[in-house]
Amino acid sequence: MITLQKLKWSNCFSYGADNELDLSSSTVTQLIGTNGMGKSSIPLIIEEALYNKNSKGIKKADIPNRYVNSGYHIHLEFTKDENKYDVIIDRKSSIKLKLLENGEDISSHTATNTYKTLQDIVGIDFKTFSQLVYQSTNSSLQFLTATDTNRKKFLIDLLHLEHYVKLFDLFKEEARKSTITLTSIESKIATIEKWLHDNKLSDTTILPVSEISIETGEDEQDLANLMSEIKNISEKNKKISQNNTYKDLLSRISIEDAQSCKVSGIKSYDELQAESGSLTQAVAGSQRLLDKLSGLGAHCPTCEQSV
Repeated sequence: MITLQKLKWSNCFSYGADNELDLSSSTVTQLIGTNGMGKSSIPLIIEEALYNKNSKGIKKADIPNRYVNSGYHIHLEFTKDENKYDVIIDRKSSIKLKLLENGEDISSHTATNTYKTLQDIVGIDFKTFSQLVYQSTNSSLQFLTATDTNRKKFLIDLLHLEHYVKLFDLFKEEARKSTITLTSIESKIATIEKWLHDNKLSDTTILPVSEISIETGEDEQDLANLMSEIKNISEKNKKISQNNTYKDLLSRISIEDAQSCKVSGIKSYDELQAESGSLTQAVAGSQRLLDKLSGLGAHCPTCEQSV
């Protein structure tokens, strides 16, 4: 069990230096003052001491008294079981945090790790601590007047039951799927039962299975012929297209012009073939030369030495 013993602070919010509040001198400690006197600042100072943050989200730069402007100091004493702890904070441009257990310094090398150690000692997270300790109309849950949903959420957060909520949602989804499957099966059973009811058997004697002979030879032959015809249809279409081309070319030839054409003599094309071969050879040689020149780079085309 954690018991807050004494709180000392300087220059926090609207407070000046050397303030002290004994929280263990009586069972209940009551603060009386008009609005703006700093009553609600004290729980925020306790939160800053234990968790390095506060419920109102006030930034670190806004915590020091702006009229003093010399940082602030917090010293919180509390006990847990048989051990006494002191949290001492001095913050100006940087934070100096010291954690004592029965007078022995158990601080870590960094403030972050020291706060982790402190939270392990306190045993509850910041949200739960604020709900239990810092009760205000703006930040706390009014449990007695809250709705059932908000009460449930508060208890889940307080008792860390999030894992069981996930299990509940999982089982709920699986139960929904099982219900759908069961409904489908029951519907099929109802359909079968209705059919059996509407089609009652007059006799339960099992009849022999009738043998039915089906001759498929003729159908198989027709199928083979059709498959063969489909296979050759492309070739037939090509032949038809070629034949139509020939017919078109033939229709363009004038028989009378061909018959009236006079042949002056027979001319040999041997010379033309020779000239064609010579030109083809010249083209091939030129192409080889171009390929050679394109691959020389920085070399002489004659001696092939580097230029």
